Amino acid sequence: MEIESDHIGLLLVASAGYDPRVCPTVYEKLSKVTSGDSALRDYLSTHQSGKKRAELLAQAKIMTEAGRGVEGFL
Repeated sequence: MEIESDHIGLLLVASAGYDPRVCPTVYEKLSKVTSGDSALRDYLSTHQSGKKRAELLAQAKIMTEAGRGVEGFL
């Protein structure tokens, strides 16, 4: 379910005019930041690791779809 949310997030990022290829980098940085912060790490413990999410988001199919954006959303 988490990857579905991330996928929708990519589509929204792209439809807002931002480059969706940056999103995996955000998750990689988040995983580095949370490694030392126990409160944040505990909060995110119910989610896949930032590294895993970055790997999944970088998959070509998802990036290609996100790169097209979403027309007529809302």
